[in-house]
Amino acid sequence: MFRAMLTILMLVPLGAFAQSAPADPTSLRARDEHQNLTILADPYLKAERYNGVFGKHSPYGAGIVAIDVYFRNDNNGPIRLNPETIQLVISQPGEERQRLGPLSTEDVADRTVLKANANPRTRRPFPFPSSTPGMSHNKAWTEMTKALNSVALGTNVLPPHATTHGFLFFDLNHDFEAIRNTHLYIPDLAFVKDNKALFFFEIDLADAPWK
Repeated sequence: MFRAMLTILMLVPLGAFAQSAPADPTSLRARDEHQNLTILADPYLKAERYNGVFGKHSPYGAGIVAIDVYFRNDNNGPIRLNPETIQLVISQPGEERQRLGPLSTEDVADRTVLKANANPRTRRPFPFPSSTPGMSHNKAWTEMTKALNSVALGTNVLPPHATTHGFLFFDLNHDFEAIRNTHLYIPDLAFVKDNKALFFFEIDLADAPWK
């Protein structure tokens, strides 16, 4: 019993118990599933949801959306994930489709603590620059980066018969309504044993509850 509990704890990212996650993540409507892998997405779209996870410095105030992504691997073997290839695909009516890559935790701290790119009155076209050079990193920046690392998606291997989750961050420049016309695109997954690729996953975030 103790070994089983310890295994479960090891599969949960640090800080996950502080998250205002749904009681049953499998009930999330924003999902895609095939080849015995289910991926579910829970975007945080209200400022209140960020308080319990991120504390004083909230990515929401910098126009950044945090998406808690769950991976339920029902296969008998592990699956390799390449987080760097994940994209947020925005298809606003009458506008050209835009693709955003996930921000690093350092980029999130830059925008949130240092306010370099967090002016809500300045409308910027997608995609946004990743960072601003020459900025000094103070104690608040260091503390926030540490906190973000504890809840961000921090693995590239999905264990068999287990659920793994963590946050991805994207700069929406305060346009959180854009989520209604957005897909989370996850293209690069493969079984570790034989390197056989899985079909891509595309999650329609219009199905996510506005919360």
